[in-house]
Amino acid sequence: MRITGGEFGGRKVKAPAGDRVRPTQDRVRGALFSMLAEIVPGARVLDLFAGSGSVGLDAFSRGAAAVVWVEGDRRHAQALKANVAALAVDTVAATVVCCDVLRWLRTPAGLAPFDIVFADPPYDWARENGFEAMAALLTAQGWMKPTGFFVAEQPTDLAVAVLPGWTLLRDREYGQTRLAVYRLVPQEAATNGND
Repeated sequence: MRITGGEFGGRKVKAPAGDRVRPTQDRVRGALFSMLAEIVPGARVLDLFAGSGSVGLDAFSRGAAAVVWVEGDRRHAQALKANVAALAVDTVAATVVCCDVLRWLRTPAGLAPFDIVFADPPYDWARENGFEAMAALLTAQGWMKPTGFFVAEQPTDLAVAVLPGWTLLRDREYGQTRLAVYRLVPQEAATNGND
């Protein structure tokens, strides 16, 4: 697995040992960052269910100002920290958090809000829980900028969720993987739409 572009393009990223991590494929990450090319430079990025951290590392490589990775498995978080350290990423702008994702999102945002949030839960978790609660927490707890982007990686057999307050911009399939890209509806637009 390699970083797909930017400053660190071509550098290897190690996946945590075991079969519980399903890193986002190189071609899927390449497609994702092609979609978000104009937004990533200078952006604050949140990588949820981070696993190897490949999405956040690709964002850094492409000019993101800061990345926070949240991973619930302690061993996977250690492997992620090693990947970040191997690229000598500025530790002020790179934060790895070992915590259950939904528990972490339930706390009020203690960091500046994010421009882009990427979520890649295990596919069984996505089928069981969906993305509605996660998207609601992102807005309710102040994790998102007013017109931020939320990207859900999910299996193709899971229907794309309708997320209140969000507009679906893209729905793309890559083999067994689906990327759903949403944008937060500005509050004034949501309010005007209800008048």
